[in-house]
Amino acid sequence: MTDTDTDTDMRQTALYALVIMNTAIKNVRLYPPTSASIVSAIERLHLAFQEMLAQENPIVFAESEKSILICGNPLNQKDQEKIQVVALLNLLLSFGLKSISFFKGLEKAELSAFTEILSRKPAAITSEGGLLQVLAQNNVTHVYLDQKVYVAIDKDHKIISGFDITDDQIAKFFVSTHPELAADPQKLQEMAKDPQWLSQAFQAGLTQLIAQKGTLSDIQITESLGNMIGLLDKVAGSLEQVDKENISKSIGEAIITADPDMALELTSQNMEHLFGGVLLQYLISKLEGIKYAEEQKTGEGEGEAAEGQGEAGTDETGSSQGDGSIDIDGERRGQGGGQGEWSIDLDGERRGNGERRGHGERRGHGERTAQSDADGQENNEFRTKLIAVSAKLSLSLKQNEKTLLDEQLMSVLPKIIEQLIAQKEQETMEKIISHLVDNLFSENVDVRTHAAKALTDIIDSLPPERKTEMIESLSGRFIEWIRIETSATPAYKTVCNYLQNIMQDFINHQHFAETIPLLDVFSDINSGTLEKNDAIREICAKLIRNLATQENINILFKEFDTNEQDKKKEARKILTSFGDITMKSMLDTLQKDIDSNERVRIMHLMIGIGQKAIPHVLERIHKDAPWYYLRNMAYILGQIGNEESAEALQLLLNHENDRLRYEVLKSISRTGGNRRGNLLITALPGANEEFKLSLIEALGNAKAADIVPDLLDILTNKPLVNTAARIIMEEKICVALGAIGSPEAIPDLSEITEPKSFFRISSYSKKVKAAAARALESIGKKQAEAMPNLDIPR
Repeated sequence: MTDTDTDTDMRQTALYALVIMNTAIKNVRLYPPTSASIVSAIERLHLAFQEMLAQENPIVFAESEKSILICGNPLNQKDQEKIQVVALLNLLLSFGLKSISFFKGLEKAELSAFTEILSRKPAAITSEGGLLQVLAQNNVTHVYLDQKVYVAIDKDHKIISGFDITDDQIAKFFVSTHPELAADPQKLQEMAKDPQWLSQAFQAGLTQLIAQKGTLSDIQITESLGNMIGLLDKVAGSLEQVDKENISKSIGEAIITADPDMALELTSQNMEHLFGGVLLQYLISKLEGIKYAEEQKTGEGEGEAAEGQGEAGTDETGSSQGDGSIDIDGERRGQGGGQGEWSIDLDGERRGNGERRGHGERRGHGERTAQSDADGQENNEFRTKLIAVSAKLSLSLKQNEKTLLDEQLMSVLPKIIEQLIAQKEQETMEKIISHLVDNLFSENVDVRTHAAKALTDIIDSLPPERKTEMIESLSGRFIEWIRIETSATPAYKTVCNYLQNIMQDFINHQHFAETIPLLDVFSDINSGTLEKNDAIREICAKLIRNLATQENINILFKEFDTNEQDKKKEARKILTSFGDITMKSMLDTLQKDIDSNERVRIMHLMIGIGQKAIPHVLERIHKDAPWYYLRNMAYILGQIGNEESAEALQLLLNHENDRLRYEVLKSISRTGGNRRGNLLITALPGANEEFKLSLIEALGNAKAADIVPDLLDILTNKPLVNTAARIIMEEKICVALGAIGSPEAIPDLSEITEPKSFFRISSYSKKVKAAAARALESIGKKQAEAMPNLDIPR
């Protein structure tokens, strides 16, 4: 096999591993680590890494220029756009990582811990001491973060990926700009507290960096500049806010003055967190001013030469045209916008001075000639402005929730997202979406309402594949919001529809474990376990009705019955969550003429549902129901019932059908608890001779001491004529009294065995006397066992 084949295999295996890891990270937010889906994913992930580590050690995933590299090799553009690669990139950026390295010896337990840790929010990890400390605490010893990674650019060049910022790096930087401080660390520490000195140090470092432009690549220049800014941001962390803002402004001015193109490249980097976002806003504002000045000059020249009707930036009548877009300050342009103001046409076109639009539009020969050359420039300008506006909007959504109340701005948000997707600005798009989702949990109901509407407007504007992908990625946060939301807005209903469709797709593909956490919330609302208003309950009830179709029930029944996919428990849980609909359907089916296999399957499922099924079963118990149906109800209650349900069965003890009576007797004996004695003894007078014997035996087995007086009363009040059936019953009562073991029975039993009255000598048969003697012996043993052992000295 050639090196190329090996690299291709490695890349494909790595991409497969990323798919599994991305799925595991998402699922661990929803399910416990011990769930079947998580365990299976970790096993597959471990096998993939074992395969890769057998070829190369370590396996390194690194980020450079917002692209993913695997073992130093950049992926092609098609692979870079794959969902799992984009997810890894966003993960690295969110944790501020440049690389993750996996070494030989990697265990499944480490991968399990690693995915669980990465599923948490970066802020939570920071509060626990940082990613390195959390990994160490969880014994993740074969995964390393931010190792030096040499990234192959071509045959002759290599660059080094960035590091976490350390005190040593800070000291080296300041010494490089002020060599005289190398021998005086104390002076260096003091100077690092002076905002003006820090600004001068950056200026000196920038000057050194610019001087290396001929020897360093643009990538190296940009990364070095980003590291310098990161160093100063860390040093300035303890300063007053006003001092940090002044340093930020000074840095921005220095970069803009030195090289505006370098500043433009910086705005596309992950630098929103540096200096609280102030530096990014400053650079964007200054760049926009520069571009505005250049375009105004260009516009004046084109305006003089252009032909056609209307003034620049107006229609043919000369009135100012608003295009429904937003400017650099995040404001929407509408009618009345002044001439010369630039905005983004969200359909991908530029508008401004010098461009003519209107009926009868004409272009001169010179314009047509220049058009081809201008297309590329226009696209770059549009992309730059789109990124700038989006960054501003993202920051505004994060810092000021009232941004959501600007209806004009929110109305163009779907177009902004559409263009960000078209420009492959995945990270920027996801930040905006993330801030919108965060606002779903605002204490302000208006903010929550507008955030939900904005999200649904965005999602509805996406193509089907992208729409499904986004809904799946947000489903966990959406269900959290459904749990806490109190208003049944149109957006609430829309999100419920999204989740219904996702759950339907999960059921179709037998992804039952993924369905359960979503369905549980709707089930809790529908059942009243989670209290909501009537409007929300009706939405949730309708959703469950839509999912509890016969087709879905059949899919779930089949898995519950066969366990083909080893998902029997999950199938039962979903059927349970369907609630009344499922149980009504199953109980109706039991009353039909069905084969025994299906009947047994349904009863086992009802039993699997547990006590939630009891009220539905009890509703079906009435005298007009067929005996075989009542027998099935009695059997189910015998498995899942309680004292209350046992009491409801009591009337069936006198039913005319023998098989039903015996099933009810077993059910009450099993579930009647302390009420068994009274429930069974009450049925004794109306029972036939054979069933009376079964009732008495059941009383003895239940050790129902509370009904001993009733049994003694029957035993001692003999009829005038002694029949064979009577003798058998008396014998059964004696046996039952012996099993119960109550001392209360001793006097009457003793009288039977050794009668003091002559007339009683022949009252009881020998068999009854023998049974009474055995009962006395049994009671005596029970009394002896109950007495404490006394150590009496001899």
